[in-house]
Amino acid sequence: MFNVAIVVRLIGSKMEEDFREELVYSNAALQNPDSRLHQVLESHGYSTSRAYVLHWTPEQLEDIYVVLIDASVLVSVEIDKFEGACLPEVDEMELKDYVRGLSRMNQVRLAVAQDLASAKT
Repeated sequence: MFNVAIVVRLIGSKMEEDFREELVYSNAALQNPDSRLHQVLESHGYSTSRAYVLHWTPEQLEDIYVVLIDASVLVSVEIDKFEGACLPEVDEMELKDYVRGLSRMNQVRLAVAQDLASAKT
């Protein structure tokens, strides 16, 4: 496993605290069994207990999510906005490939999510 925390050291900055709040909220939302993202992840064998939404891209016909699960698994999920139109697409991504080209801000977001997932039991 490639650990981004080695590249980005968390220092307790305001930006980190803002990300932490946002990521904790995303984890809480993923615990709702009525959430389509929760249902898709669980149906593909991923637990949402230590999952955090890193990115959400709302498109015209679908929503695209990048979710960190258990501090080391990255999953891209594409869900159609119109239920039943298409099956959701779920693709696992390599963490080391994902990190390449990330802005410093998104590296910090990932490091905070990893910290949260590692601390949650």
